[in-house]
Amino acid sequence: MKNKRKISKTIFILSFLPYIILVLISSYYAIFGNDIYAFMGGYIRTDYGMTAFLDTLTWNCLILTFIPILPISLIYQIIYILIYIYKRISKKHLNKITKRTNNKL
Repeated sequence: MKNKRKISKTIFILSFLPYIILVLISSYYAIFGNDIYAFMGGYIRTDYGMTAFLDTLTWNCLILTFIPILPISLIYQIIYILIYIYKRISKKHLNKITKRTNNKL
């Protein structure tokens, strides 16, 4: 049971890795510039700063959505958090019930 809990917590922490990588890549292009090319390959301009950050973040998020890495990570995070909350609530309820029955005896 402990190993299962450690594995699921490790996977939960690792599920944030795609988001961290997206922010790091976007930050790199915000600092060093993002070259914009036309559809047929002609150079148009180089963007820096927030424009490059958001542009790179948007395109990379779209790519990681079509290759279902971000949706799988998000679904796992939601399920993990819901199970965690459910277990905490049920544990508190169980403690209240046992206290009531012990007081009646």
